Amino acid sequence: MRYLILTFLLISGCASEKVIEIKAPVLEKQVTKPVSPKNYIVRPGELIFISFSDLREGKNGELLCKGKSIPFYRGKDGLEAFVAETYFSKLKGYHCIFKVGKKEHVVAHIEVKDKEFPSEKLKVAKKKIFPPKKALIRIRKEQKFLNKNYRSSPRYPLFVKSFKKPLDSFVTSIYGSKRLYNNKKQSQHLGTDYRAAVGTPIYSANSGKVVVGRDLYYTGNTVTLDHGLSIFTVYGHLSKLNVVEGDYVPKGALIGWAGATGRVTGPHLHWGVKVYGNWIEGDSLVEATRWLGE
Repeated sequence: MRYLILTFLLISGCASEKVIEIKAPVLEKQVTKPVSPKNYIVRPGELIFISFSDLREGKNGELLCKGKSIPFYRGKDGLEAFVAETYFSKLKGYHCIFKVGKKEHVVAHIEVKDKEFPSEKLKVAKKKIFPPKKALIRIRKEQKFLNKNYRSSPRYPLFVKSFKKPLDSFVTSIYGSKRLYNNKKQSQHLGTDYRAAVGTPIYSANSGKVVVGRDLYYTGNTVTLDHGLSIFTVYGHLSKLNVVEGDYVPKGALIGWAGATGRVTGPHLHWGVKVYGNWIEGDSLVEATRWLGE
């Protein structure tokens, strides 16, 4: 703090002059330290963790990646967030910008690299590929319900520990594989399938709120957990559920048992991860949060 010395002459009648010096503080403009953007690499269908200095200066801030607002939170050494790259990425790099009032700070340079995905052929019941009109009504209703939940996640984490895989088992179908159903309809498998016999216990990948706990047309008996920050994990084709919608569960909670409900070729667990509306590879979520510890 700098001080300005003010000098006053006090005169009282014929008394001698007395000099008084008062040190008054001079307000200095606070200067924000320049930001050194960090460099990150991400691939289609992956999630990465980024961190940067808290530049809010007592004001509200907004993190923008590709022009989209991304939730962030206060961490140990500054602000922290997760950035997701869509499976359908155009492979173009971009910056993440932190806005405070009219100021904009580039806090991250994101390089997007290509990634190859395998192909596979599957045979399923015709009605599961081309649903009848009655089923389409149900599917649209379910999708509306799911979208509502995906839009209402709190902008803060409901977890404090790292994510873990829901099952220690052989992976029968990896994330991102291109699927051809009955040699006719092609799609992408945006989740991970684990081998699991009917009745195998399934545990939550992390703490969160149960926002879906019901039978759905495609994924059968399904549990979806909201972990905050628009991070969701989905557990599909279960034979039985052990939770109800509205429950809060800790990491490693028994949420149900594996089965063969919905559109399946056999019993297994389908694990999906959705972040900011993008289906992300589960392994990248585990890796991006590993630093949080068990």
